[in-house]
Amino acid sequence: MPQPLVPDCGISHAASRRSPANLLGRALLWCALFTIIFQPEFARLGGEAQSLAYHKIVAGFRVIDVLLLALVLSHVVAWGCLRRKRLAFPRSLAAPGIAFIVCIAAAMCYGASRGGNNFFFDWRGLALGIGLYVVWSFWLQQPSDVAAALQVFLAYAGIRIALLFVLYLCGKGDILGGVAIPTFDGPVISCAVFAALLAFSFSEHGSGKKLLLRACLGLAACLFVLLCLRRTYWGELAIGTLVLLLLRRRARVKSFALAVVAIAIAVAVLGSSFSQRVQSLDVSRDDTQFSADNADHVLDLVDAWYEIRQSPVMGIGLGTSYPTWQIRNWKQESVMVHNAALHVWLKYGIAGLICYLWFHIGLLKWLYPQSRAARGRNTALAAAALAYFTAQFVMTLGFAPWPYSELQLTTLMSFVLAAAASPSAMSYPIVLAAPRRRQPSPHVTVQPGSSLPVSS
Repeated sequence: MPQPLVPDCGISHAASRRSPANLLGRALLWCALFTIIFQPEFARLGGEAQSLAYHKIVAGFRVIDVLLLALVLSHVVAWGCLRRKRLAFPRSLAAPGIAFIVCIAAAMCYGASRGGNNFFFDWRGLALGIGLYVVWSFWLQQPSDVAAALQVFLAYAGIRIALLFVLYLCGKGDILGGVAIPTFDGPVISCAVFAALLAFSFSEHGSGKKLLLRACLGLAACLFVLLCLRRTYWGELAIGTLVLLLLRRRARVKSFALAVVAIAIAVAVLGSSFSQRVQSLDVSRDDTQFSADNADHVLDLVDAWYEIRQSPVMGIGLGTSYPTWQIRNWKQESVMVHNAALHVWLKYGIAGLICYLWFHIGLLKWLYPQSRAARGRNTALAAAALAYFTAQFVMTLGFAPWPYSELQLTTLMSFVLAAAASPSAMSYPIVLAAPRRRQPSPHVTVQPGSSLPVSS
């Protein structure tokens, strides 16, 4: 008698994929990529970091650029050899994404015609992030893959945050306004924001121990962001948490309580420094150590706006710089603006700005219905991604730079987007735990004399 066949449901070869060797190999690769997020790319006082990975070797390419390009190329070859794998990308984002790439090419040509020569800085991180999306997608084909990757991410982020806390307590952190902070590196803090949002979003899944671990990670990540005293990432955390509270109703009380506890601990540790940093959110103030650079941030936008008015259609092009007349004590020329919309307009022209807004609005519109989908779909991951991308998009419209020039952030964003767009991630629930064995589907029967499954 023929045995009933169970639909694949995106979990084929599950036993082999759960083998210790397979899991260890994937985890090592994922941790190697997550390490990029926590490796500062640029020095605080300007220029690239002193890490060997960022040393230039030939034609402007760095060691890490060559390694990542080799990794991407090997996965492109693997895509061609393994036809069963599927590269998924939201259709609604394809058109604005391609259009923006065309704008980059046009800005490079225009910048070269105006004497530009530093073409790698602004779009190198974006190009490598696109390549890493291919790598992430290769390994995130099944719901169990995404669940395992999220587990590795949360564990790795938790360990790195704990290590930074230890260094901070030992007096080996950074200094901001005369106050010791865990780190000044923005992408690391932004990663902590996403870790907190992801932990909060999954806080309604799992057993007691898992819930406790996620609660501890969420609390630690929130506290880490607060202690770093970076206003941009305070804003990301606040906006992301608000969006998540609106989406994940069952986790509202728990998430809000953890955020309040983190604020209380930060106030106790930082004392008056915390309140002064809160007061510095008023950009009209410049009378404290934490608000002394408020005027320069505003004048940075004024200088960029002056340049845009001189060339509103094409901007100044890639590879070029412009003089800063308002903030000459801070820098006499600039290559970027601490406002994403103005930066894109300045570098990529009005067409680039339209494509930039088109892509991000489309991204949020794509994630929202998935975060509100019926039970049985992975709404928790979509909610965390929506909260994070919304918070980042909103904050970059203020005094935060365009995030896609930083490899650290594009590595994180490519992971989040690839996990959310996984071919089966939005069709089956992911609860951060892969099933131990396959269970026959209750919705499948077999007609007499037939070995093919028929939906009942």
